[in-house]
Amino acid sequence: MRFGTHLLAVFALIAIMIFLSGCTNSGSTMCSSDKSCKDWQFCNLTSKTCAMKAGTCTSDAQCNDSLQACSPTTHFCTYLAGKCRADENCDAWQVCATTTNDCKPKPGFCDSDYYCDQQDERCDSAKHVCVPKKGKCKSAFDCEAYQVCNLSAQTCVPMTGRCDIELNCPAWMTCNQSDHACDLKAGFCQNDLDCKGWQTCDSSIRRCITAAGFCGAEEDCNQWQLCNYSAHKCEPKRNLCTNSGDCKEWQVCDAANRRCVSRPGMCSEDSECGPWQTCDAKTHACKTSPGFCQTSADCPYDQRCDNNPASATAYKCINILCRSNADCPGSTCDPDTQRCRGAK
Repeated sequence: MRFGTHLLAVFALIAIMIFLSGCTNSGSTMCSSDKSCKDWQFCNLTSKTCAMKAGTCTSDAQCNDSLQACSPTTHFCTYLAGKCRADENCDAWQVCATTTNDCKPKPGFCDSDYYCDQQDERCDSAKHVCVPKKGKCKSAFDCEAYQVCNLSAQTCVPMTGRCDIELNCPAWMTCNQSDHACDLKAGFCQNDLDCKGWQTCDSSIRRCITAAGFCGAEEDCNQWQLCNYSAHKCEPKRNLCTNSGDCKEWQVCDAANRRCVSRPGMCSEDSECGPWQTCDAKTHACKTSPGFCQTSADCPYDQRCDNNPASATAYKCINILCRSNADCPGSTCDPDTQRCRGAK
């Protein structure tokens, strides 16, 4: 009895497996609405299973056309790549060659360089039109941003100051391949702005040279000058001068000897003054020494300054001799002594 019970259980399990296997092999998915099915299916509410929508497929055989195949993603029959039966089966830039059922480029379009001038053109795979090869052009828009189109040669050439190779630049410049610009070679100049403030750009050799009025070496200065390398200016050597501006305010520049000398009436020492004078160290002016005079204005009213250098009383105030009262301002003339009254 126990053996029979076990045998019935085994047969029941086998029956269940056969039933489930039949459902799985049918390929149908149980459903209650279209949402339970794939995009290319609908729910057959009678059988409660997903079925194919009209016009869809699961195999190439269902397309019934040797030029079509069933797309595994869309489950629609589509023409094989490049195949057609009418123009609408091709891309917008193509027409259908009905003799071969192949899609071919329309006039003015291409799918390979074969349709182009193979010497100067190539087929643009994105636009499907013939365009100039790199370096060739029909307008400036066929060239790089740093180039223009030489229409006669239909060739792209660099704009002024731009380059592809070193030969596109002046001899004193080099081609920077990163931005296709002509850059100055080290030590050369394009204009004065490439030089230091005390230099100018020599356009014949494209080098910075010392500008007029400046110095870069002692040789740029006169014999009596030296180069101040801080200001790059020529300055007189010590105790020498170029002009009076290099001297003290009480001096002038002796152009013959390039030395500063005292102005007339000015001094740096007593020897530059008259014998009756001394040099004032503060004002550098010659001033009359005590007891001496330079003019009669330096003497009392009844005396005059003896300006005769050979006289024993040279440059000293002496009593005034007179012939008439007119010779004695502020006094009268004594006719006996011919001296102004009041004079000692």
